Amino acid sequence: MSRLAQIVIMAAWLLLPITMMAEKPEVGSVPASDSVLAKPNKAMLQPDYIRATLLVVDPSAEVYSVFGHCALRLQCPTQKMDYCFTFEMSTSAEDIISFFSGTAMGGFKPAPTHLYIDYYRQQGRGMTEYELNLLPTEKLQLWRTADEEIVKGFSRRYGYMHAQCTSIIAYLLSRALGTRIVYHELPEGLEGSFRDQMLEAGKCYPWSAFFWQSVMGPEGDDTEPLAHKLVPQKIAAAWQHATIGDEDRHLIVAPGQCIIERTAQGGSWGLSPTVVFTLLLLLVCLITLAQLFMGWRVLPFVTDMILLALHTVVGLLLLWLVLFSEQEGTSWNWYLLAFNPIPLLLWFAVPRWRKWTLLCAIALMVLTLVLTPFIPQLDLPHALLICCLAVRLLALLKTNFNINVITK
Repeated sequence: MSRLAQIVIMAAWLLLPITMMAEKPEVGSVPASDSVLAKPNKAMLQPDYIRATLLVVDPSAEVYSVFGHCALRLQCPTQKMDYCFTFEMSTSAEDIISFFSGTAMGGFKPAPTHLYIDYYRQQGRGMTEYELNLLPTEKLQLWRTADEEIVKGFSRRYGYMHAQCTSIIAYLLSRALGTRIVYHELPEGLEGSFRDQMLEAGKCYPWSAFFWQSVMGPEGDDTEPLAHKLVPQKIAAAWQHATIGDEDRHLIVAPGQCIIERTAQGGSWGLSPTVVFTLLLLLVCLITLAQLFMGWRVLPFVTDMILLALHTVVGLLLLWLVLFSEQEGTSWNWYLLAFNPIPLLLWFAVPRWRKWTLLCAIALMVLTLVLTPFIPQLDLPHALLICCLAVRLLALLKTNFNINVITK
């Protein structure tokens, strides 16, 4: 299997849960809102002619929904119209791979509200609705603007920081209002970085946090602009203190109304990454001791093949992200130090350099471990995995070149 094929398979595996989004109800056409948006008459300028609300959906364990989701809901009871407008990424297999390359496209999709609510009710995820404090003319313009976005289709470059459901809905609302949203008192945590938001969300879903820590480089540590940090679970709280332009009019003035009670369990899948990699490190240490003092050969060899294959595949994927991807947060990745595939590729390509390539790989892993307390991207679960690799490389150094680094 070629290295390119390995990269494609690895990428597809890492974002496999995204394919579940394809199960969302397909609407397929723009709502017939001409009657709603006709030239305003006296009835259309009544406060209750259009109701505009923000829907906030609870997070789930999948990597694409660990931050939750949000959408605009627009209702016109007179015309018996009730639609949700949601910004999503296209979910074909090609688009899932393009997420890594930074070329995935996103766009607004309309969905009848009852289908949209049923979809999340079946998942057991909670949903809260917040009424937007807009004037009748502003709600009419918001609906027009949403329709214009739907006509464009999947025309926006999707980015998990600057072009996702929250930031695009904030942009759509600001565009419809013809002025900016002014943020005053921010919810707790929004003063930090996007990575801080991810880690807070990942407390309940540590494997999703592990994935985002693996691929999100230093850009995730930026504290500005606010749009890069406004995740769905914080947008309502931020808008409750936000005002419209220079007016003293808050965007949300009433408490949210729960329209779906959460029934799904809030935990993650099984054991956390920290527990899994701690157990793996203990196992690797036991296998290494058995190799050095009891002469085991087969199990250490199998362990090396598995760990080094993982190291090479992950290293090639990270290298590809850094060199070729246009996705946000991939201009550099600190894990490329420990998972640098070049030393181990040289092991096979240039046999006479094997001792030095092993020493180089070990040095890079040690450097990563030393930097862990000082670099926000580097964390404990990854450090434990790197320790597993380092122990086996030290054992290879001992057994192949009789370099006494583990035992006296």
